[in-house]
Amino acid sequence: MRLTIPVEQAKEFIEQIPHSRCARAAPRHWHVADDRTVRAQSVLWLFCWGKTGMGSQAAAREARQVFDLILPVTFDRFDALIDHEYAREHRYSKEDIDAELTAFLNRAN
Repeated sequence: MRLTIPVEQAKEFIEQIPHSRCARAAPRHWHVADDRTVRAQSVLWLFCWGKTGMGSQAAAREARQVFDLILPVTFDRFDALIDHEYAREHRYSKEDIDAELTAFLNRAN
């Protein structure tokens, strides 16, 4: 999946999610190549923040807005296609799951 905005701008939006754990975790879990390609694990990580906000409604709301601003699929559409439990289980995967996530998203088209 590719960002719809520049890498640095997306990083700034991620950093604005109002939760200290998100801010501390972002450098470890938000991975984007120079060509704006976002790793599947990073998309799933942001999706999980949008789902739960780690108990903060403000963080969840902001994460959903960031998701919509930076990715080519809306949070609501992604939520309809990807099970939250799948996201939780795979967001830290060491495997290359980019093709798997793309296949999930393409099945609905």
